[in-house]
Amino acid sequence: MAFEATKREWCELYTFFRLLADGKVALGTAEAKAGEVSWPVAMIQREEHDGTRRYYIGQETIRIESEVGVRSLPREDFGIVADLILQAVKASAGNDVTSPDGVEEFLDEAGIFDLEAKTEDRTDFSVAFWHPEAPLRGFNVRSRLSAMNPLMDGGRAAN
Repeated sequence: MAFEATKREWCELYTFFRLLADGKVALGTAEAKAGEVSWPVAMIQREEHDGTRRYYIGQETIRIESEVGVRSLPREDFGIVADLILQAVKASAGNDVTSPDGVEEFLDEAGIFDLEAKTEDRTDFSVAFWHPEAPLRGFNVRSRLSAMNPLMDGGRAAN
């Protein structure tokens, strides 16, 4: 059964899945163009309804560790679902986007029930570059495809 979410929610999930599928972050330019240099992503940490999840990027699989157990999913599946989400967001004229076929089943299989991560520090997820034990770097996801967030604190953009 299809459900709707905002473009902002879908774009956060798209970015998360694309990072898992690609396993790297391309360093970009001020014009938002991908540069030639990229950093390898070893692990992404994200808050979910039942606690913290760690997504370890392997050659062929993504190993998901949480307080309730460990599971692995094919890495290519994250790329397929990311592409489906991006196509749906681009095709939607309004701010609400209906989930593409197959995405809800994948979210269930991956145990993802919150499209937007809920964190106290207002980050969407944290990334460990090069090695899973590297210091985490928190990121906020912003997209030109969705409505911008209202200014959070008296005229200054919150980061």
